[in-house]
Amino acid sequence: MVDAIVETFKSVAQLSDIKRAQILSVSQNADHSEPRVSVQVTWSSRNLSSMERSFTNCDSVVMVENVVFFPPVPVDKNVILSQHSKTGNKSAYIAGSESDKEAQWVMIIERDGSMKSVDLKAADKHGKVYADNEFGGLEWSSDETKLLYVAEKKRPKPKSFVAKVKKDDDEDTRGQEYVFIDEWGEQLEGKHQSVVCILNIETGDVTCHALPDTLCPGQLVWAPNNSGIFGVAFVSTPYRLGLIYCPIRESKLFFMDLEGNYSEISQDSYNIRTPRLSPDGSRIAFLRSTVGGPHAKSAQLCLLSWPEKEERVVVDVIPREKTIEEGYKFMGIYGYSGMPRRCWLNDSKRLVLSTYKFDTVVTYVVNVDSGTITELPHMGSQNVFDVHNDWLLVDFSYICQPSQILLGQVPAEGQERSIKLKEVTPKRNVEGIPNYYHSRWEFINDIPHPDPKYSNIPISVIYFGPTILEAGAAKRPLICWPHGGPHSTLTNVFVTSAAFFVKLGYSIIFPNYRGSLGFGEDGVNALPGYCGTVDVSDVHQATLSCLQRFSDVLDPDQVFLFGGSHGGFLVTHLAAQHPETYKVVSARNPVTDISAMANVTDIPDWCFVETGYSFKHGDIPNAEILSKMYQMSPISHIDKLKAPTLLLIGKNDRRVSPYNGIHYHKMLLARGVETELHLYEDCHPLSKVNVEFDSLIHTALWFEKHRQRS
Repeated sequence: MVDAIVETFKSVAQLSDIKRAQILSVSQNADHSEPRVSVQVTWSSRNLSSMERSFTNCDSVVMVENVVFFPPVPVDKNVILSQHSKTGNKSAYIAGSESDKEAQWVMIIERDGSMKSVDLKAADKHGKVYADNEFGGLEWSSDETKLLYVAEKKRPKPKSFVAKVKKDDDEDTRGQEYVFIDEWGEQLEGKHQSVVCILNIETGDVTCHALPDTLCPGQLVWAPNNSGIFGVAFVSTPYRLGLIYCPIRESKLFFMDLEGNYSEISQDSYNIRTPRLSPDGSRIAFLRSTVGGPHAKSAQLCLLSWPEKEERVVVDVIPREKTIEEGYKFMGIYGYSGMPRRCWLNDSKRLVLSTYKFDTVVTYVVNVDSGTITELPHMGSQNVFDVHNDWLLVDFSYICQPSQILLGQVPAEGQERSIKLKEVTPKRNVEGIPNYYHSRWEFINDIPHPDPKYSNIPISVIYFGPTILEAGAAKRPLICWPHGGPHSTLTNVFVTSAAFFVKLGYSIIFPNYRGSLGFGEDGVNALPGYCGTVDVSDVHQATLSCLQRFSDVLDPDQVFLFGGSHGGFLVTHLAAQHPETYKVVSARNPVTDISAMANVTDIPDWCFVETGYSFKHGDIPNAEILSKMYQMSPISHIDKLKAPTLLLIGKNDRRVSPYNGIHYHKMLLARGVETELHLYEDCHPLSKVNVEFDSLIHTALWFEKHRQRS
């Protein structure tokens, strides 16, 4: 059995994911009859030999009649950031070293192959360069003489009390070895205080500019004519809360001139992210959300005129839905990552972004002058990667179809829906999974919400598996797979791990319970204060509706549970609250006890908000609050749980402490429940290749073991 499961995983693991796609250039034949668009796609692959991610660049030229492909080129795994200049004449790479963890350098490669490099460690102007999605980036100036990036502020090296002080030391740092320095939480370890960095590639000089100590800069872009820098400054006082997956932290839109003079240019207190300068340099588009509350929510699309600094809202928060061009429904702007790095069309009044519409990723063209929102045609989900010279690249996929890059030229204003998309990368199929192995539906939970305002918010369901069985085939077990967050969304996109289980003979239900993104702001606000009841009820009703809808396909006596984080919270709740339905559990870094999590997580505000309380820095849960946190947690129902339970725990998880899961495991042992715990050298997502491989294989073995007993 083990060999067969491993081989099945290998067969789907060879399907690479798209990490990045960008348009390198747009040109035409001499007679202007045929456009030529040069595209680069960066693939991320699971290397099961080295148990690491490998990356490959694949270039192609897209023409009217055909696509010319060039041989794939492996990417050095030590390259953490790369960017091509606007003309394509130069490319910049920031790389590290496996032998020296502190070493980093910038490589500038010209079109003729010549190269110059700058040793950042030797320059000694800053610490490690940031390459994360929250702060990091690498941007060329328009004249291609400078590079803009973010790095850790230089800090004198701490020394032991017995070390000698040298004459050239900037300060005496003896006894500072163990001083605690605050970080930005899960997956942002080592990120304390960032600085704005400018590299002059002609001289090799590096200039660093710090903001006030209470602010950390990131998400930098050049101002018009390289006259300065726009960026986002995250407020770090009185202490830092976890930032990743949490676009609700207070931040400021700022401008800095080349001398380092800083000024805030956004209004009031908001979370600001992904500033994007229009091609004519007259306006900056950015996303804005309120500070605090649910960790993901609707955002406003805002516009700041430059240099007038007049701010206005282009697209506001949508309570439920809004009717847009041609009668389509628009549910609001969501997403952790914000807008693509290049999103503007050439007219400087339209931009392109993608967001959730129920359980689908949909791409829209927004006219910032008129406020018109146009939904682009789609089948499945389409997520925009890049926009350049009115051409756009989208990642197209659906639950049965692996990602494929499509290219199209956006038509003139008012005609956007006539866009034609052409395949850049070939269509890929998964052997053993026909493209009709799916279904989706929405329903209203008959069990009223405690607040009647939210009772009619729909729950969406994606089903992955056959809808009819071949003659003589046995009914299939069903995996209920709720998402984490809880404010996120399971979308109609291809997921390798899901394909793995379907190939093994399982069907899967992905329920988007109330609290999920893509259903308007009311959909988000329907859950806080009701976790453990409303979300559990929605998921359970979704499971029952799936069993009824496909009663000829699914075995109701073999319903299993699989989920991580808040999905782990849900699967441990479901197994205890409905033991007659759910027979086996696999939970990844589950929230099993909110009261035990509240004082040890990097996001203590989550524990307050999701249990119905407001939060401000310095709040300590009292006995009443801790009691409610406990009552809303799976641990309070543990005496009812009988299902064999597999726990997959990351030792380095700063979001949900590993001791949350370890304690739950011990309590199951004390109650005689069959349980097993795997402890990995990984953080919250368990995304390292070796960890993903091991945890999915063990989950499959756990299901198979108890599937045979059913």
